[in-house]
Amino acid sequence: MGKREDLLDAALQIITERGIRGLTLPLLFDRAGTGSGTFYHYFKGIEPMVEELYLHCCEIAEHEITEKDDPELGVHERFDNVLANVFQAHRDYPREMRFIYWHAYGLLAPDAAQSTPVPSISLLTEIISLGQDEKLITRGAPAEVSARMIRGMVASCLWGQEQELYLLTEEGSYWFAKRAWHLIENARI
Repeated sequence: MGKREDLLDAALQIITERGIRGLTLPLLFDRAGTGSGTFYHYFKGIEPMVEELYLHCCEIAEHEITEKDDPELGVHERFDNVLANVFQAHRDYPREMRFIYWHAYGLLAPDAAQSTPVPSISLLTEIISLGQDEKLITRGAPAEVSARMIRGMVASCLWGQEQELYLLTEEGSYWFAKRAWHLIENARI
């Protein structure tokens, strides 16, 4: 890992432990084992680094969720598979996935323009839209609204797991996907 990656990793560690307000340059330099010259060689400040970290985490999510999507599956199976991949990504990359949601929901940078969408929302929107086109989902809300509802439910489940209210197992992920599908089949707006 190079110095740039060391800085990004240290920033992610600090944000995970202390929140965005805990990310200070002295602490970052200490954790990354570097100084201001190296930091400013790669980044113009903390905000550009946080944006870069968001893009980095989105690349991981893109690989773990979108690239593992199988368009050959039926719509319902594909939906279940995407949700299983989302939960698995959270098990494999908890800091990175949590960071995406904190950032995407404006908890890290509320004034920042979010030009990079959360990969799972884009993919879920596509799959739900296909389900509507194929008349598998007949009474549903618009595809993007349904995708965001599901994404919010996922975030709530993950929050509950982080708070140690329950353990979200693979079996729990399976049942979540079944209930989420039922929700979008019957949702009305």
